Amino acid sequence: MLNINSFPRMSTSLAILVASAAITGCGGGNSDTQSSSAAASVTSGATDTASTASTTTTSSSGTASTASTTSTTTTDSTASIAAVPKPVSTPSRTTSVATVRGFYVSGSKLYDPKGVEFRIRGVNRTHWDDGSTGLPASNANTERIALDLTQPAANNWAIVNSQILAHNIVPIPGTWTATCSADPATLSAAVDAWVAQASTWTQLNTKGLINIANEWGPPDSTVWRDSYITAITRMRAAGYTGTLVVDSGGCAQDPNDIVKYGAAVLAADPQKNVLFSMHVYGNLVLNAQYSWETDYATSMAALKATALPMIIGEFGPGRDIGSSPTMLTPQQMIATAEDAGWGWLAWAWDDGNLPNCMADDNWYSMTYNCGNYTTDADLTIFGKVVVSILKATAVKATNF
Repeated sequence: MLNINSFPRMSTSLAILVASAAITGCGGGNSDTQSSSAAASVTSGATDTASTASTTTTSSSGTASTASTTSTTTTDSTASIAAVPKPVSTPSRTTSVATVRGFYVSGSKLYDPKGVEFRIRGVNRTHWDDGSTGLPASNANTERIALDLTQPAANNWAIVNSQILAHNIVPIPGTWTATCSADPATLSAAVDAWVAQASTWTQLNTKGLINIANEWGPPDSTVWRDSYITAITRMRAAGYTGTLVVDSGGCAQDPNDIVKYGAAVLAADPQKNVLFSMHVYGNLVLNAQYSWETDYATSMAALKATALPMIIGEFGPGRDIGSSPTMLTPQQMIATAEDAGWGWLAWAWDDGNLPNCMADDNWYSMTYNCGNYTTDADLTIFGKVVVSILKATAVKATNF
C-alpha cells in the first residue's frame, strides 16, 4: 500500500489525488475466490453470487489496462470464524531455542523467541503520527506500521515501544519510500536508512520483525532476487539478526518472484531468517483468461507449494470499492492464508479518506475516526469483519 500518511494527517485534496491514482499495489483488491477447503475455514454467513466486471489496473510503470474478470459479490455480515484454527504452540525441533535471539523461521513457519510457532494475525497501521488508542482492543497480535524514517529515530522508536510493544503486540515497522519502484537504487536507499539507524532498530532483534521496503521490486525478475540478496547482506552486516520481511515485486502482487527466487534469497541470508509477503489486490484475478492477468488460485497454490515462510501482508475490504476494486471478501482472503498456514495483516486500521483522518465505508479504513475504537460502532464494515476474526483467533506471542 502506498503510504500517504508519513506526514501529519492527509488533507482532503491529497486523499482525492491518491484515490484517483489507481495504484494497484495499494488499498486495492482482486476479483477472486479461494479453494473450497480454504473457504470452509472462514465464512461470512452471506450469500455469494458470481458476476463479471471490468477491472482497471495500473502496472508499476503506470500503464493502465482494462480486463474483464470474474468476481464474487458478497453481502458482508459479522464473520463466523469458529472454524479458524488456533496457532500450533509447539516448540521447533529444527532450531535450538537456546541459540535464538528473537523471532525466526524454520521450514514454512514463523516462531517466537521462546520457540513457539507464531501465526501473525493482525493489521497494518498507516498513521504514525496518531496514537491509534483503540488498536490493542482489536486483539491483533501483530502491527505492521508505516514509518517515516526521515523523522528522528528516537521519535519513531517511542511510537513502536509505547504504542505497540507495551501492549504485547509484535511490531513490524517498515518504510514506504520505494513503493512500487523497480529501481534497485530505491531499495538501496531504504536500506541506507535502516543501516544508519541500526542502533535504534536492532532493538527489535529480540522483539519484532523489520519490513525492509514496502512493495519494492520488478515482477518475475532476477533483479528482485539479486537486489534483495544484497539488501539482506547489508542489513545483517549492520547488526540486524531478527526476521526480515521481504515483499514480492510488482507492487507485492507478483507471485513469481517468490516462487522462482524466494528460496535463493532465503539461502543467501546468513541468518536464514526471511519471511516473504504477498499483497492481494487487483492484479490477481479469479479464472484468469488473458496474458496480462495473474490467476489467484494458481498463484496461491504455487506459493504454498514452495513451503517458504509466507504471510499475506496486505488485503482490503472488497465490496468493489477503492483504487483497485474487487469483490473478493476479507473472509476469503483470510481463509486463503489460514488454509495455507500463513499469517495475515489487513490494510488498514486507520486509512482515512476524509479530512482529519476520518473515514467512511468507501475506502480501506477499519475505523471511522483515525484508529479510535471503543465499541463496534467505531468500526467500518471492513473493521467489523476483521476484528471479529481477530478476537476469535489471534494469539499473542509467548515472549511477552
